[in-house]
Amino acid sequence: MRFLRTICRLIFGLTFIFSGIVKLLSPLGTSLIFKEYFAAMHLGALDGTALFIGMLLAVTEFTLGICILLAVRIKITSTVALCLSAFFTLLTLYLAIFNPISDCGCFGEAIHLTNWQTFLKNLILLPCIFLLFMQRKKIALIASPAVEWAFLGFFAAAGLALWIHSFYYVPIWEFTPYRIGSLVACEDESDYNTTFLYQKDGKVESFDLENLPDSTWTFYDSITEMTSEGSQYSDFMFFDQNENDITDQLLSSQMSVLISIYDPAKLSEDKWNKIADFSQQVKNFGGELIVASSIVNEAIPEYFQQEVAFADKRLLMTINRSNGGATLFSDGYVAEKWSITEMSNGLPDEMFEDDGESMVIKNSIKEHIIGSILIVCILISLVLIYYICKLSFKHNKKNETK
Repeated sequence: MRFLRTICRLIFGLTFIFSGIVKLLSPLGTSLIFKEYFAAMHLGALDGTALFIGMLLAVTEFTLGICILLAVRIKITSTVALCLSAFFTLLTLYLAIFNPISDCGCFGEAIHLTNWQTFLKNLILLPCIFLLFMQRKKIALIASPAVEWAFLGFFAAAGLALWIHSFYYVPIWEFTPYRIGSLVACEDESDYNTTFLYQKDGKVESFDLENLPDSTWTFYDSITEMTSEGSQYSDFMFFDQNENDITDQLLSSQMSVLISIYDPAKLSEDKWNKIADFSQQVKNFGGELIVASSIVNEAIPEYFQQEVAFADKRLLMTINRSNGGATLFSDGYVAEKWSITEMSNGLPDEMFEDDGESMVIKNSIKEHIIGSILIVCILISLVLIYYICKLSFKHNKKNETK
């Protein structure tokens, strides 16, 4: 039974940790998922709470996952986790049957599951946490209650800190289609190759278009296969105020910067000044600049209103989670991103000195290294905390019995 408890802790704990981290890295994305839930259930009045609820769920999942994995405050955390899992199971059953939304968003942009797949995932997790709940009194403490509570608070604070960083800055690791290193533009359309099958004397052979057989062969069938895929981002479109498509202007340039403003009314005067200063820097460097918004209204300063382009609000939010944030494109690749908080630092002098390909590779590798370091640090910290506490607690108990 001890081995089974360990397996259940690993499955449940690691799943919740991963789910929590994905949500912590995308505060806005998580809030959008909650807004979809509210809209589907006719609870639009709760839209204003979506960001807070998303933060609360992300921190809770992350903290519970670690506590279950390490058996920290297992009596309390297993009870809370069981209640949460039971609720998720019922909710995803409802989603699977009635399909009000297509993606539950339990793993954000990292892994997309259908509603039935999500329900099956919860059917696996629920027995795991139920067993841990039933066996909670048999799971040994890893430290004194006070120390365990301190660890629980530390994990929650660490999760909250990661959420705050991701909200105000470009996330350490992105899972959206427009993460750094992604190719958005594709000059060629999808290519296809057709093979023709002909029959003769009971034999079927394949031929290409330039090497068809003579008339003694009888046509049998044809097979068409995609050899190269074109751009998958069909919704990636920008228009000027005369309704001219200016998407190529953004993607064909070696260095072009997109400033995405999906909610102009929420930008203060100070933030508009940051955008103006940043825009001027881009122009001074000779880069292509496009300022795009989902709407042009009185919230946009007059000096921007004549040059603002239009794009879908959801697209702007996906490209850059920061309202007013900037994204650098190089030959159709996403090369760099800045949140509006980071824009006050200005553009680095060497930004436009590197060629586009080098910049994309460098920034993409940097993102992967930082993300990998984050994961490794979390795992090493968990292992060290577990074994140090376990050994220390056993040592203290031995001293008490002497």
